Amino acid sequence: MKTLLKSTTAIAIASVLASCGGSDSGNNSSADGSGGTQQTSTSVVTQGVITGFGSVYVNGKRYRSENAEIKTDEAGNATDSDLAIGMVVSVRAQTAEGDDPEASEIDYEETLQGAVTLISTTAQTLEIMGQQVSYDEVTEFDDVTIDTLAIGDLVEVSGYETDSGFYATRIALETDEQVYKVDGDVAALDTTAKTFTINDLTVDYSQATFEQMSEADLANGSGVRVEGDSFDSTTNTLVASEVKSTEKSVDEEVDELEVAGVVGNYDAEAGSFVIAGYSVTLADTVEFEDGAMADLANGARIKIEAERVDSAWVVDSVEFLHERVTGKTEGTVTAVDADTQTIVIHDTEFQVTDTTRFKDESDAELRTFTFDDIMVNDVLKVIAKNDAEGNHIALKIKRLNDEDKDGELEGVATDIGDDRFTVQGVVVIVNESTEVEAEGTDDPMRLLALLASMEEPRVEVKGDYDGDTLVASKVEVKTEGDDDGEQHHGEVEVKGSVAEVNGEAFVVGDYEFHLVTEAELEIDDQSVDLQAFVDALEVGVTVEVEGEWQDAGYVIVHSAEIKTASESEGGDDTE
Repeated sequence: MKTLLKSTTAIAIASVLASCGGSDSGNNSSADGSGGTQQTSTSVVTQGVITGFGSVYVNGKRYRSENAEIKTDEAGNATDSDLAIGMVVSVRAQTAEGDDPEASEIDYEETLQGAVTLISTTAQTLEIMGQQVSYDEVTEFDDVTIDTLAIGDLVEVSGYETDSGFYATRIALETDEQVYKVDGDVAALDTTAKTFTINDLTVDYSQATFEQMSEADLANGSGVRVEGDSFDSTTNTLVASEVKSTEKSVDEEVDELEVAGVVGNYDAEAGSFVIAGYSVTLADTVEFEDGAMADLANGARIKIEAERVDSAWVVDSVEFLHERVTGKTEGTVTAVDADTQTIVIHDTEFQVTDTTRFKDESDAELRTFTFDDIMVNDVLKVIAKNDAEGNHIALKIKRLNDEDKDGELEGVATDIGDDRFTVQGVVVIVNESTEVEAEGTDDPMRLLALLASMEEPRVEVKGDYDGDTLVASKVEVKTEGDDDGEQHHGEVEVKGSVAEVNGEAFVVGDYEFHLVTEAELEIDDQSVDLQAFVDALEVGVTVEVEGEWQDAGYVIVHSAEIKTASESEGGDDTE
């Protein structure tokens, strides 16, 4: 839904436009000498997520890239093959009416690079160098999955800064360089000690060189990018070798700006905010999509379109990017409609949009895979959300080999019977071996009655296929708290290093765990009793823990395993 807004700030901008005869951008038509007009090109800068290839799709828009200069943080002379789905890039392009924009420059720099110190699969967060990184089903994982990611792995994160850290659009293992990198806003600046903080990370800049800024330019709130070769995990301190400004000035040669990111420094009275380093102001009449003025706030994830007016960016379009996953399915395509841009899997219709991300993981490995390549009988995995009208909107589509289906579904349980229910058109069988996570029961034989008593119960299912039927190994009943990001109820799954030990209690990250005699305990895959486990607990050891939140604010351990250094480094003695 789209809404329009007139603001007092915008009225002032409109006056500027009227007094100067409109924008001084070079996108106006001019006389061609024959009584008609000659369309001139418009210079545009776009920043956002790569959603596909052939040439390069950013924020769902195609940019011809055959003549573009491509640069990454690791390669000044890169090629299209160095780019990947989920990367946040900046594109400089020229566009004319009726043509796809032609990119002249495509730049990529990762948002964060460092070692993983905490993994919470229930909260869908990682901790890297004191930065909290959130991920979801839309996040692209390269060369690793959330299940294979290990404490100590060096990863490259691309995404957006948030109030609490980062939202990751892509996470990849980093094997080429042992360099630490982080983007963020300066806080707690100490010019005597030559330190500042970015969230929970301390940066020592005493040995750093400065790029696009000087040391004197450092100030609390300024946006910077820090690189260094030395990181002390004990004190959470990065010794910077380089500090670079990430704040962007207005380029007089650029006419339009299209940026996706997170709102910061929002001033409602002035109608101004910062997004991806750009300072922008709302225009006279602002068009809002999938939201309204009341939804605009620090931390909101949006996409804007803006025009340059004199030396300011003026926003005329704001789209709210609500990407909360409500559905997940996989199966064979039974219908494709090119006119409506829809596909059907298990009798469920999915709508494809400009921002749907595509990736081909089948044997075909088609890099330029898009909607146009989908055919009946293709096997797809679809991550989706529901819009206000209840339509299934595809956020991400992956083409698979049939044998590579992972047996994971999410959605509303329907057609609930004595031993089965249906999710996203797939029949799910529940038996005595099914593990159940639900408020009120963990008994698989009582699960169906619970689901039947609920209004539109949403479930997440894991299992193995028996033909077209999924035999559930685990069923989790989602609650309202799950949708709101509530982390202090229900089940907990965490990997991390022990920060504190107090008898039969220990701390990992922000989680306090309490051991009980009933817990299943292991050290390097060998079962041990409670005392042996407590004896092996010490600060710095890596543990994997499953448990359940208690009202008192701690987690009772159901199972836990200590990973020694050799085990956590993959020491299986195989040569």
